[in-house]
Amino acid sequence: MTIDMDSSEGFRLGTAGSGFGLMMSSVLPWFNLGNSAVSIGLSRAAVEAAVRHTVGTRLEHLDQSLSALPTIRAQLAKMSIDLANASAYLDRAAGRVADPQEDTPLFVLGSKASSNDAALRITDAAMRVCGGAAFSEHLQIDRYFRDARAGHVMAPTSDVLYEFYGRAITGRPLFDAPETAAAPSAQTRDTASAGAAA
Repeated sequence: MTIDMDSSEGFRLGTAGSGFGLMMSSVLPWFNLGNSAVSIGLSRAAVEAAVRHTVGTRLEHLDQSLSALPTIRAQLAKMSIDLANASAYLDRAAGRVADPQEDTPLFVLGSKASSNDAALRITDAAMRVCGGAAFSEHLQIDRYFRDARAGHVMAPTSDVLYEFYGRAITGRPLFDAPETAAAPSAQTRDTASAGAAA
């Protein structure tokens, strides 16, 4: 897309035609870190709400809390470990952006994808652990569940980021060079001419 406009050189960021490079080096790292932080926050809120609910809700017929059930505790443990892993990865990615190293681009690509995917898993588990109560206003787990999906589909999507990451670790460029349009063959030109004459 091209926009025809006049602007003084003082308002330009970078040199003419350098927008993509600026986006990749300046915008994408901070966007991915910010998006990752939102996913981590949603995950943390879901874990805390699920723990609070399962500890505080009692099974009257057994005279015990939901958290007394081994399957519930196992799910809470998995959620907590998943959150700790995603948080540690984000912390390391932020450190790499602040002090760039050779692997910084990998952390920039991986931070959003890994945090978004963790938020999907954690909020899904919180919904299952809390059952119907997850839809209640006081827990808000349904909101965290819904909001976690936004980061996953927001460009660059997790699938795209995994593709870029895979390209980077296998030595491929992030983007393939555009294919050049081949000149039409003589047979194609003759077919097109015959169709136009008919």
